[in-house]
Amino acid sequence: MSYKKLSIILLLLLIFSFSASAQYLEVALVSDIGGFEDNSYNEQLRESLNNVNQNFNLKLEFRESELMTDYQENINHFAENNFDLIWGTGFTMEQAVKEAAQMYPEINFVIFDGIVEEENVMSLTFREEEAAFLAGIIAALKTESSTVAFIGGRETEKIRNFERGFNTGVEVVNSEIEVINRYLGSFNDFSTAKEISGELVSQNVDLIFYAAGAASKGIIDTALEQNINLISLDAGDIDLAPNNILTVIQKNTDYLVEQVIESYYNDNYVNEIKEYGLVDNAFLLEENQAEDRLSQEILNKVEEYKQQFLAGEIEIRQSNQ
Repeated sequence: MSYKKLSIILLLLLIFSFSASAQYLEVALVSDIGGFEDNSYNEQLRESLNNVNQNFNLKLEFRESELMTDYQENINHFAENNFDLIWGTGFTMEQAVKEAAQMYPEINFVIFDGIVEEENVMSLTFREEEAAFLAGIIAALKTESSTVAFIGGRETEKIRNFERGFNTGVEVVNSEIEVINRYLGSFNDFSTAKEISGELVSQNVDLIFYAAGAASKGIIDTALEQNINLISLDAGDIDLAPNNILTVIQKNTDYLVEQVIESYYNDNYVNEIKEYGLVDNAFLLEENQAEDRLSQEILNKVEEYKQQFLAGEIEIRQSNQ
């Protein structure tokens, strides 16, 4: 090979290398109606994408939805502009993501905490019972009355998973503790939530773990009035009752976002339904609140029981029926 040809090849390789390094991944996030100041998963996902951008070359854009009718327009906007990954937040966005995925089959979509069965959608789902298991451990270690409760919104499979995980966590710590499980029949019935939580207090309940959607505000009102403890799934609740909420069991969005982005860069990204649990480090206690309201001894105990679960020494009960 002549020196001239070799120089040309080296020059082409240099140009290719430069253009490849200059490429960036276009990532978009559409919020649900909670918006990006919800102190919950819209805000957490936005922060996690900004954090992961420190290690990857991303072009990030965000669109906030004020109404559920905004979902489709906001998702389609990014699809029409050929973004590489378009994220949606929560099960209320499932239909909008599904329709966009069908209209734009060449675009990749990610739905956080929802399921869309399309070939170009990655669904990030969670083993709710394992998050609730942590809540049950804390409840058993913290209760003074030896009576705790779980309140769910509608009695769906997902919410019953929270129930059985919570019941298991309480039982492995102390099987003598009574657990009362109640359902509201709705995720929006504030008055029923307040009524049922008040009834539970009259039955000696001093701690409630809940998965009740917007109706949770009724439970929080009762906690403020009756001075009982709560364990939440929504960090936004801390501002409403900072002296009552012991902690929040959160999804580890930093870890999950990095996993998805890294897989895309490493060419092992697969659109599928992915389920995360404790073995994936998918759940965390809200750090500031936990450190403020829980002793280090309790936090150490939670970690001990978590390690026992990961070692296969503890199994989540299959059904409470």
